[in-house]
Amino acid sequence: MNTRAPIFSLEYLPLLIRLRAKENARLPAFLGSTLHGVTGWALTQHSSESYRYVFENRRWGGAGQDIVNPYIIEPPRPRRVYAAGDLLCFKLILLGDAIRYAQPIVSSLVQAQRFGIGAERKPFELTDILQGEQYGGIWRKGELDMDAAIPENISVHALQEPASWCSVHLVTPLRIRRGGMLVQNIDFPTIIRSITRRIQLLNERYGGSMNTEAATKVCELAGEISPESKGLFLHEMHRYSSRKKESLDWSGMLGSLTFSGELAPFIPWLNAARILHIGRNSTFGCGQMDVIYW
Repeated sequence: MNTRAPIFSLEYLPLLIRLRAKENARLPAFLGSTLHGVTGWALTQHSSESYRYVFENRRWGGAGQDIVNPYIIEPPRPRRVYAAGDLLCFKLILLGDAIRYAQPIVSSLVQAQRFGIGAERKPFELTDILQGEQYGGIWRKGELDMDAAIPENISVHALQEPASWCSVHLVTPLRIRRGGMLVQNIDFPTIIRSITRRIQLLNERYGGSMNTEAATKVCELAGEISPESKGLFLHEMHRYSSRKKESLDWSGMLGSLTFSGELAPFIPWLNAARILHIGRNSTFGCGQMDVIYW
């Protein structure tokens, strides 16, 4: 029997929230910031304690701006127009210790029921809330079943598998900064350093574990992986911050990268990155990636 501890561990709970448009709506293409505001509004109305821990953790903990948050908003693929009756589906992923607030968060969304989305506050109504990977009904047709809110763990993705090629697709803008500048030349070591650092920071603040020796080793080995193709472009994006009363530059890299080499040691970390995102503003859904191996 293999009793070795996994190289990393962190619980997460993906809540799949489905809203239905009550009338035609034109919305921003990228809804990460918009849905962050909608979810935060629901918590401020019905569960201030949950809002304080989940949405204001860095402020509540007396920490600076670089402290990692315990949640991710995963918006739908870009789409500007929703007709009346269309579904708008997104995930709220709770990380580590934030999972204990799952019930008040679900209850807050249920109590809110209707949400005004976009600049014109177009009405959307809550349809249901599901466990985002197993699709068990947490709230559906007025029935609440928190037993369906089953946490997952990134440790199940920690097994090494043989592969010699992989394609990394940046689904949402990837924002990595060095020296105050956006990194546009994304290479394999940058991806691996980003995910190992992200898991470490999440573990330190919200529980879980990571084998630091294994993390150091894969960061050292990452330079041996060869880039095969690169199709990246700068996606310019801005969002208006109501708190700062100004437009913020949220530009990031989109596209695909292909790598070759002995990839088995890296597959656990790449799989974790698919769940946890990498780079800045992952809380709002930036830095989401898909990976295909062969």
